[in-house]
Amino acid sequence: MTKKELSGRLADARHYAAIATAFALPLSTSAQAIAVSIFAVLAIVTLDRARFEATLRMPAAWLPVALFALIALGTLWSVQPTFGLAAKWIGPYAKLLLIPLVMATAITRRQALQIGYGFLAACLILLALSWASFLWPTGPWTWFKAPGVPVKDNAVQSGCFALCAFGLAFGALRIWGIDRRRAVAMGALALLFLADVFLIYLSKTGAIMAAALLGLFLLHIGGWKRTMLVGMPAVIVVAVALLASAPAQRRLAEIGTDISASQGTVGGGETVSTGARLDFWRKAVDFVKAAPLLGHGTGSIKPLYQSLEATRPSPYGEATPDPHNQTLHVVLQLGLIGGALLWAMWIAHARLFLARDMASVFGQAIVLQNVIGGLFNSHISAVTQGMLYCLAVGLLGAMVIANEKKL
Repeated sequence: MTKKELSGRLADARHYAAIATAFALPLSTSAQAIAVSIFAVLAIVTLDRARFEATLRMPAAWLPVALFALIALGTLWSVQPTFGLAAKWIGPYAKLLLIPLVMATAITRRQALQIGYGFLAACLILLALSWASFLWPTGPWTWFKAPGVPVKDNAVQSGCFALCAFGLAFGALRIWGIDRRRAVAMGALALLFLADVFLIYLSKTGAIMAAALLGLFLLHIGGWKRTMLVGMPAVIVVAVALLASAPAQRRLAEIGTDISASQGTVGGGETVSTGARLDFWRKAVDFVKAAPLLGHGTGSIKPLYQSLEATRPSPYGEATPDPHNQTLHVVLQLGLIGGALLWAMWIAHARLFLARDMASVFGQAIVLQNVIGGLFNSHISAVTQGMLYCLAVGLLGAMVIANEKKL
């Protein structure tokens, strides 16, 4: 086997690992970890050094590395009693290193579509199971994680479904003048994904992200007539789903109850999620004031909240390791310097995707979803949402960079 043949086979294996990673993301954390590890090794082995160095000169590539480096350095001033306890919190941000790696990987448009199809295929499996459990509630669904949610949780599923709805709707818009039958089928499938988010098991954060992506989609349609023509069916689907879904109405009604619960010490889980967030955020403001510049160090979040449990107990009944806000997750550990790096990274990624080609528009959706989701959860440090963001930004960034070089 010649060196060229070996290089080609390694590149093919890297591509198959990327498809496997995309397929595993919505389905299995373990499979996701195995697939992305294989992909990362193959990406490093097949890396073009000159291309990687050129990519690292871009803010969209080096800012994630800088944020990770600061997380690692944050162990030096952590309030955790030992280095080992602090160091384990570096791991959730290690995925940021995938952004420049994937961005520097040579990926063709066809390969990018195949990776996207892998993600869509997994989501279609979940969609079919979710709707089947809704239409046949007495079926064999006892193994589901929650009603209508076969695996992982409703926040992950609704986020993945919202992205699929956006991608299918935008794809349908692009091919409307070429293949209307296919466009109609894609549009109908997009509405099924969207309806599932609001009808079967409503995630409040997922619903907000889906609404934001719907707004982004309407912005790209162009012209108020087309916006009304396309937007009205989506709005009707969402409204009908909310009105027809007793679980959705119940979860919306919980918001007021949750806020009231945050004023006391009501125990519970999901039923006090909104109130718990408000409690976390109020306490976080005090923590930031105590160490505004560099924060309290990596891994300091749970010890900080634990210090207040005796006098200001959490609605959950125990200290949290997560303030359920991505900015606070960084600022509590790394101070305003870390928060500035986080937002600089988001802005750099948003600027990378300012064009109106398909890769850029999908990139806009990924960044918007992560920023909106980051208001209510720590999505970058989360296993699935964070990995999805890093891999998607890297992949779509590689496509945008390749397109710019062709111009």
